[in-house]
Amino acid sequence: MAEKWRRLLNFRCTCCGNCCREPIVLVTDEDIRRIMAHTAEPPEDVVQFYGPEDVAWGKRKPGWIKFESGRRIMGLRRSRQGCHYLGADERCTIYERRPVTCRRYPFDVSLDKQQEIQGLSISKSVECPYDLDGYMTLGEIKALCVWEEAEDAPYYEKVRAWNRKRKVGSEEKFLAHLGF
Repeated sequence: MAEKWRRLLNFRCTCCGNCCREPIVLVTDEDIRRIMAHTAEPPEDVVQFYGPEDVAWGKRKPGWIKFESGRRIMGLRRSRQGCHYLGADERCTIYERRPVTCRRYPFDVSLDKQQEIQGLSISKSVECPYDLDGYMTLGEIKALCVWEEAEDAPYYEKVRAWNRKRKVGSEEKFLAHLGF
């Protein structure tokens, strides 16, 4: 246990809300289904499509969707205060149904070839005034990574299938392509 990153297993969220106010949260179709089951909102009220100027996501990374208006990526809808689901009390109103990305956040996890955790760091995408008086296990973090991959891979394949179509469609047609 000599690795410095292992101290982050003592991470505890201080509930500041920064991670809900600032970044755009990318989502999969399974994230949307969980949220819809909880809120009864239609998918177009859950998601928003963001352009390359809105999100720091590499051009070669998966998830970019081709539309007539250009490339977009699907994320949670936002308001001026941040995430559409951030409550007035700075708490998530869909906490039990939140996207897997939100569950793993603020950890950036690096895995080795055997898919074991090799390193852990705190994302620098927003200021995170965390405390180190909690307790998480490597198993909990790895389970989140496995869950995230299990939802990301099929979603990215659906995006690739959409992007291979000759005729570019609308956001509504893309949501229909996902089964909504």
